[in-house]
Amino acid sequence: MKARVTAYAGVQLADYLTGRGLVAVLATALAGWGYGAWHGLTLAVFDPSAGIATREQLQRAIEVVLATFGLIVAGLSAQGLVARHRSRRYDRAIFANAVSPLRYYLQGFLLAGLGGAMLAAALAQIVSVVVQHVSVPGVAGYAVLVWLSIGSLAFLLSTLTIWHTPLLVLLVGGSLVLDRFASGLRTAGENNAFVELAQYLLPPGHSVVALSRPFAQGLVVEPRLLAWPVLFGIACFLAAVFLLRRRPFGT
Repeated sequence: MKARVTAYAGVQLADYLTGRGLVAVLATALAGWGYGAWHGLTLAVFDPSAGIATREQLQRAIEVVLATFGLIVAGLSAQGLVARHRSRRYDRAIFANAVSPLRYYLQGFLLAGLGGAMLAAALAQIVSVVVQHVSVPGVAGYAVLVWLSIGSLAFLLSTLTIWHTPLLVLLVGGSLVLDRFASGLRTAGENNAFVELAQYLLPPGHSVVALSRPFAQGLVVEPRLLAWPVLFGIACFLAAVFLLRRRPFGT
C-alpha cells in the first residue's frame, strides 16, 4: 500500500511545481509590482549607495512580498486535492485501486509544503544575489511555517467544502483586518477583551505576517511567537486527518 502511494510522489511534486507553484510565483510577482506602484517605489531603491531610509523601504518591500508569497503558497497547498476530487468524482477513479485516500492526500499536502519551501529558497537565493541579502534558510523556514499554519487550515477546509479557497481568504483576511483594528485600540490606550479573544478564534494570519521580518533577516525567533501559529496548524492538520479517516469517499 505504501509503495503504491509513494509511486505518485514524483508526479504530485512535478504537478505542484509546474502548476500551483508557478501560479504562486506569478501572483507574488504581480502583488510585489502592485505594492511598489502603490508606495511609489522606483529603481532608486536598488541602488547600493542609497540612504538608510531607501534601504529600509526595500527591506520592507521584501518582507511584504515574502509574507504574500507565504500566504499564497499556503492557500494553494490544498488546491486541487480533496474537495476538487470529490466534487468531480475523481476520487472514484483514483481510489478504484488499493490506494489509501488518507496517504494519498497527506502525501500531496506534504509535497506542496516541500515544493513551496524549495521555491522560497530558490527565490531567496536570486534576491540575495540580484537585490539585497536575505536569509535563504530563513525564507524557506518561513514558507514552511505559513504552510503549516495557514496551509493546514486550507487542507482542513478542503475536506469540508468545495468553497474552501474563498472561505480561507475570508478567514485570513478577517484576521488581518481585526489585527489592524486591535492595534488601533491599543494605540488609543483602549483594551477590548472581546477583540483580543476574537483574534485567537481566527487564523493566526497577523502572527505569521509579522514574522516575515525576522525570518527574512535570519534572526532567532522567540518560541512564544511561534507557539500560536504552530499549535493552530497542528490542530487543523490533525482535524483534517480525522475527517479523511471518517468521511466516506465517493459520497
